[in-house]
Amino acid sequence: MKVIIIGAHGEAKELINRISSGWSISVVDIDQDKLRNFTTNRQIEKIQGDGTSALVLRKAGLDQATAVVTLTVDDEVNLEILKIAKQNNILRLSSVINQSVNLNKYKEMDVEVVEPNILLARRFEHILEPRRVVSQAFAGGRAEAIEIEISSDSPVRGKTLREIGSDYYIVGALLRKGKVIIPHGDTEIETGDLVTIVLQSGAFSNVINLFSGSESRFPLEFGKDVFVILENENNLKNLSESEFYIRNTKATSLQLLTKEDLFENNLETTQETLKAVLKDQEFDTTYKSKISNKDIDKFMNDNSVGTIFYPIEETTSRAKIRYMLNIASKTNTPILFSRSTYPYKTIGLLMNNNFDENSSNSIAFDLASAMSSNLVAININQPKFLQQDSEKQLAGTIEKLQDLALSHEVQLDIETHEGNEAKIFSEQTSKFDLSIVSSSATQTWQGRKIVEFVSKNSKCSVLYIPG
Repeated sequence: MKVIIIGAHGEAKELINRISSGWSISVVDIDQDKLRNFTTNRQIEKIQGDGTSALVLRKAGLDQATAVVTLTVDDEVNLEILKIAKQNNILRLSSVINQSVNLNKYKEMDVEVVEPNILLARRFEHILEPRRVVSQAFAGGRAEAIEIEISSDSPVRGKTLREIGSDYYIVGALLRKGKVIIPHGDTEIETGDLVTIVLQSGAFSNVINLFSGSESRFPLEFGKDVFVILENENNLKNLSESEFYIRNTKATSLQLLTKEDLFENNLETTQETLKAVLKDQEFDTTYKSKISNKDIDKFMNDNSVGTIFYPIEETTSRAKIRYMLNIASKTNTPILFSRSTYPYKTIGLLMNNNFDENSSNSIAFDLASAMSSNLVAININQPKFLQQDSEKQLAGTIEKLQDLALSHEVQLDIETHEGNEAKIFSEQTSKFDLSIVSSSATQTWQGRKIVEFVSKNSKCSVLYIPG
């Protein structure tokens, strides 16, 4: 994501050194000498020019910017820059305020303001990256006390303090369900804990990454097995995608349900052919003379399935897709309709406003982070009389997606289209290697039809996440 900082001051340098690598940074200043002497520990773009010029801001990347920070010593200059940014629909606007009498002018533009003090850079960091962190410096700035809320994908969730102990920080207290806990070595950290940590200031980034970073868990919250259904020899090409999938997720075993006579006129046995395709990937096979819906139901009931893997062909009927979607919803198990479009270099996500632990939004970032994929979130505006989400809700959804992108260090692009949601998203899938849709849109008859249509007509593999 892109941030433009106007004012090549010391505060800007401190801010740049602290924010995550997910930001692409441009610094604008009218003073060429100041820019020339402005150095940081990371790569940035320097633009010499008047920040109140829309032309200069566009040169700095205004059209791609997510945030604008103004650090000039003149409030009128700051306000003029922020006005241009707001006109260009920049969601995150923040500024230093030089004279408190101008506070209302900033508030009228919904600008986050910071009073100049020794915590200036730290405050801007929290505005740009709202990671539920509260920080307070002491000991002359050499130490900090921070509070971090533990998320479901935090690397320290479920671990004891003894397991994560260090010489450069100490966990002083936990707030759990309204109760303060003074922890000891055997205290286990849980999701939702508000953890107070005292640390050396130089260890700030390491501690943030340890406690509030993300750790891939998908699909273990659903189950440990990848369950592949092989109904004919054409499905063999999809088997390699299942191998890729299990190697790049936290799934632990590959389970195959296949016909006994899967291959016609084959000199090798079916088992030998499967071993040749999967190479060193271990798997278990269940053979059936004919795979029935009852066989699939029984397998789901008897095993810990984290993802159903179902190969899609042009001849696959909508009735079969509908049945598999019903199985996934009934058992609360993700299903991947495989089209062998792996590796997943680009993942497409049909935007929604559900950010629960096992939502499609969370899982999309989990997979994109684990597979070093780019993520494209698609928002499709409906005709006004059909719209359910307000502009404010949409802005909130976008901001949450951007926060997830930062915490997972994922490259995120957001696209907006207008028209028929099912058709437009299906058309966009030609740009993706994997598309992710969810049951957030399937609470109505129309929503279920959207997922069914996308699963049938997508140009790439489709991962459906049930509610």
